[in-house]
Amino acid sequence: MKTEIYLLNIAERLENPVDEFLKFFSDERVEKILRYKFNSDRNRTVFAELLARKLISEKTGKNFIDVKIFRDDEGRPYCEEPGIYFSLSHSASWVACSIGDSRNGIDVEILDRKIDFRIAKRFFLPSEFAILESFDETERAKKFFEFWTLKEACLKCFNLREWSGVDCEKLIRDGQGKNFNLPGAIVGVCCENGGIHEKVFMLN
Repeated sequence: MKTEIYLLNIAERLENPVDEFLKFFSDERVEKILRYKFNSDRNRTVFAELLARKLISEKTGKNFIDVKIFRDDEGRPYCEEPGIYFSLSHSASWVACSIGDSRNGIDVEILDRKIDFRIAKRFFLPSEFAILESFDETERAKKFFEFWTLKEACLKCFNLREWSGVDCEKLIRDGQGKNFNLPGAIVGVCCENGGIHEKVFMLN
């Protein structure tokens, strides 16, 4: 099974209370969700996990209510269903999930954030920084987030702790990395076996 990418835009309910959805979570998880001060943060967390459980249920045939999501020592989510690997990300009103039969990672970032290109000079490979410098200001910002999201997705996929040595161009050449453009955002996906679906699936 290729790693599939699913996206949900929750702009219309981002600031709404999450009370009606808390019944789907354990008391412990509810306590952690409610620690977030703002409804927007609560909604992003809730909808990301509900999206993952929905997809796992569909892939395995397991009842949605019975799908359990756990977190490792680094806070990365996982399930105990055989042959199912997934990753979650959210930014602003976008919620993203990658799911497949091999390790994968996903990251979504909105494009209206101010960029400090000193980050790129410090943490990107020299070849990547040279590519950034070859673009005009608008395209440079877009390329910055393409690299950024691929690196973050790679960290999640391979359980890495830092970007050091993560070569975005090589990931793309080897078929292990891919970017997708959204309205006002960029998605980066990394997959261990290189099987990334060619398109994203937008959900309502």
